Amino acid sequence: MNSIVGGALNAELSSQRARTAEDSVCADLDACFHCGLPVPAATHFQMRFDGKTRALCCAGCEAVALTIIDAGLDAYYSNRTASAQTPALDRAVDALFDLASVQSAYVVSPDAFTRRADLYIDGITCAACVWLAESALARVPGVKAASVNQITHRATVTWDTGATSLGVLLGALSRVGLGAQPASATARFEARRLRRRRALIELGVALLGMMQVMMFTVPLYFSSADEVSPEARLLMGWAGFVLTLPVLLFSARSFFVGAWRDLMVWRISMDLPIALAIIATFTTSTASLFSGGNDLYFDSISMFVFLLLAARYLESTARESSLALIERLTNAAPAVAWRVADYPENREGSRVAATELRVGDIIRVATGEAVCADGIIVEGESEFDESLLTGESRPVKRGIQTLLVGGSLNLGSPVMVRVTRIGEASTASILARLTEQALSSRPKLTQLAECIARWVAPLTILLAFGAAAVWWLIDPSRSFSVAVAVLAVTCPCSLALAAPAAQALAITRLARDGLLITRAETLEKIAAATDIAFDKTGTLTEGAMTLEAVHLLGNTTESEILAVSLALEAGSPHPVARAIAMRSAANVHPHVVARNLQFIAGDGVEGEINGSRMRLGRLPFVQALVGCALPTPQPAASLFIGSEGVWLAAFELSDPVKADATQTLRALERSSLTPHLLSGDRIDRVAQVAASIGIDQEHIRGGQTPADKLDYTRTVAARWIAVGDGVNDAPLMAAADVSIAMGSGADLTRLTADAVLLSPHLMPLVTARLIAIKMKRIIGQNFFWAVAYNLVAIPLAISGLISPAGAAIGMASSSLIVVGNSLRLARERV
Repeated sequence: MNSIVGGALNAELSSQRARTAEDSVCADLDACFHCGLPVPAATHFQMRFDGKTRALCCAGCEAVALTIIDAGLDAYYSNRTASAQTPALDRAVDALFDLASVQSAYVVSPDAFTRRADLYIDGITCAACVWLAESALARVPGVKAASVNQITHRATVTWDTGATSLGVLLGALSRVGLGAQPASATARFEARRLRRRRALIELGVALLGMMQVMMFTVPLYFSSADEVSPEARLLMGWAGFVLTLPVLLFSARSFFVGAWRDLMVWRISMDLPIALAIIATFTTSTASLFSGGNDLYFDSISMFVFLLLAARYLESTARESSLALIERLTNAAPAVAWRVADYPENREGSRVAATELRVGDIIRVATGEAVCADGIIVEGESEFDESLLTGESRPVKRGIQTLLVGGSLNLGSPVMVRVTRIGEASTASILARLTEQALSSRPKLTQLAECIARWVAPLTILLAFGAAAVWWLIDPSRSFSVAVAVLAVTCPCSLALAAPAAQALAITRLARDGLLITRAETLEKIAAATDIAFDKTGTLTEGAMTLEAVHLLGNTTESEILAVSLALEAGSPHPVARAIAMRSAANVHPHVVARNLQFIAGDGVEGEINGSRMRLGRLPFVQALVGCALPTPQPAASLFIGSEGVWLAAFELSDPVKADATQTLRALERSSLTPHLLSGDRIDRVAQVAASIGIDQEHIRGGQTPADKLDYTRTVAARWIAVGDGVNDAPLMAAADVSIAMGSGADLTRLTADAVLLSPHLMPLVTARLIAIKMKRIIGQNFFWAVAYNLVAIPLAISGLISPAGAAIGMASSSLIVVGNSLRLARERV
């Protein structure tokens, strides 16, 4: 059903038009097939229905007609007694988008009376458009929440099904001049492709027009009145007029459309003063041309339009990189898979759609194929390219009982994988939502700038009229040009873009290195942090633990101990569980089931096996159940297992330190961050790791429970960054100023963290620190420039010291400077 409401609709439009061009027989081309209104001669909207070519009056009727037919509702056109007028058209749209079969692809139902949908909005150009869209949605009775992401053009709307419907919401956006459709990946891609193509053509026409007009105008600037004859001046003036018309009527139309849209809803955005300045300048120049005067500003108009379009194109380019990241994550997994039924008896499998997979299914991933869902390898071993998600270009080795993330590419041998997460619950989908959440969140500084920018446009118009009135009393001949200069010189766009452009580029830049920021304010906090606390296992160490030795403390065998341990750790993502599973895979052991499992954060796990309570975990935790001291001599182990009154075994584990840990810590120290190591492991092991990577002994703590870690950070007056990978780190990370979760860590930690480190390396933490500091500096520079420019330029324009041409160049250049300064983050090398 995605094709009904997504970008495939545009593909269908293209194919239908191609067929129409080849068909010499056109029927019923005088009236719109959908609404019955006359078809304007200049339009070419057509479709095929019932073997005939049908004409349509506009893109809206074309989209609605095709959607109705694709939804299987073509009987509407066969049985209707009259063409659809505007109210009927609205009702048809409501009925179509409120069909359960259509909504199933993109509408979520949190409860029986609430619906939530993501919509892609076309026509968003600035913060004022975001405000308009949110206001239009919020005014609809029954809407519980509505937020619009300026970067991704995506709106998330939650509504009460008893009070309104999705069709009504789409109609509310349409009435304020904003097109909307369900935010499928295909729809976003097609809409962006068309918008980018249109923007490039508009920019090209403006550039060509500006260059040609300047060829005729520049000679007049550098010549005296007697050097160029009046006839030549008149000819050059008419040439400028003719060459400016395409720029005015084609390239500048987005400003006029935006201004008209604003007037229709009694709102003022920056499109209105821009449109007024363009129209006023063109009108003045044209009147002067007809009267034989010399006040010609055709070159200023074309330059003004070109520079403004260039600034918007640069801003959209910066936004596109963020959108591309989200879509890479959303579409990381393939659409089909080989599902193996009756595994392990059957290994052939059959090709099925990825949407048909269920948790627990076994799939076969062949060489060269991508993994279609998150899962655990149950057979085989191979190397996988995970660069799509982690930014790591080198393949990583994955074996039995190791996790695979959907979207990873199998570079080696075929493997069998048990599906653990599908669809919206998959890692890639979760990370895509977290990234979009970061791009959509607006820190207080950004909200303040957007609020100021919304008020600048109406104030600009008032100032222009006020300046014109004052100059009418002083020098009426200059009144109009001063008003135009005030309209053209004011630039709230640079103020509104000062923070969002830099934040979007910084977030995207870090995501390419494997660090996903989930909240925009996180970067500001990273720049202000003073101390950073690390967990040990799976954070500073590889997390790929190896069970080196099993020390038996009772009468059980190693195979029995491994079976019991495996049962207790069932379902746990902790590295200890994987180490036990790897050791168990090489041994034949009985199948054991543990009941009433309880995972105690930072201590271990407790469960019942054959009626006996058992614990697996840290020494104090297990000893509290056993009730007696360890037998002597005590084994040098970090993990123990026991039952009531009986010690069963001790496990000796090894976990190598990450290769770049030392380099990362030294770089963090150079950036004025003090590292700390807090671990639940034995203090001697913690001290050994700390010494190997250069953390001061006074900044390490071993044998820490989650509460102990939290208490430690509270005793040190600092602005904390906490980095961890497990549930036992959650309290600390919740209390820290910034929490960074390891991508391989527990779900609870990842979903509540301010950032997720997907890369297997630690160096992205250094990149984040340096990028955050530079982003903060660039935002400060952008705000300073935007405020300083307006404070200086507006009084100069009111005073008559800036011409309309200079004002146009100043306004466009202001936005270009802010966007260009922010773009330095994308090229930053650290």
